Amino acid sequence: MRVVEETNRILREKASPILDRVTIDDLVLGIFFTGVKFSTGHGGVAFTPIGEIPEAVCCPTTAARMPRAGSLTGMSVWDCLPLASDKNVLKSAIGVAAINGITSLLLETGIRFEGEIVIGEDGFDLLKIEPTETISLIGAFGPYIRRLKRMGNPFFIVEKNPLALREEEKPFYIPESQMAQALKRSDVVIITGTAIVNQTVDLILSNLKKESRVAIIGPTASMWPEAFFRRGIQVMAGIRIQNPDKMIWILKEGGSAYHLLHECSEKIAFVRKDHHA
Repeated sequence: MRVVEETNRILREKASPILDRVTIDDLVLGIFFTGVKFSTGHGGVAFTPIGEIPEAVCCPTTAARMPRAGSLTGMSVWDCLPLASDKNVLKSAIGVAAINGITSLLLETGIRFEGEIVIGEDGFDLLKIEPTETISLIGAFGPYIRRLKRMGNPFFIVEKNPLALREEEKPFYIPESQMAQALKRSDVVIITGTAIVNQTVDLILSNLKKESRVAIIGPTASMWPEAFFRRGIQVMAGIRIQNPDKMIWILKEGGSAYHLLHECSEKIAFVRKDHHA
């Protein structure tokens, strides 16, 4: 079973009947992030993978990607969950955002998991990287690339699109075809939450070295962590939306992760019980 599908199963077990009458109150497919707001007032976000849609330059063709556009508001939250596994990455973004919103709601009800919740800390810091350790970044996460360069650690950047890298970052680039080799050489692995939406996360997790410390980081990685913990993840570090109305407004105006973090959310990390940090 894929990790997102197992997460959905866990949520159905934990959240029924809490969510049986909860619906989507508002939804936006923003340029950078997709956001959903529930009728309960909770919200979640996920990366909008525009670059994964080759026909995005053609409006009539792209229309087929979202045939229900205009009728998604009001749908049951439960009906949103299967979208997270849809091959259509725009639908997947909606489903993942809904999972993150459900996670936020569950935390308020007091339902817990085997691990720790850390507020306000960056997932990078929670990994406690040592100077001699080798790191793999799965995705061109600019702030972490700059940080690793300052630290002087050996590291790889595994990225689908090499054009996402600056000229000075290209010496660290590893194509996706060589990801398995890079992971075997890495003590620490940092995966961007984007991998959940574009559905490459299961392949990445299947190639992890057992001894590696692994985190999934970014607003998309704000979901219930149990299924990820079972697959070798120590840290899931995302955000919790504190003002869903503000979140929707920000994304409608083209806002990014920076705006979400500074205007309507807080950093939240789920840390596995046996993680040394």
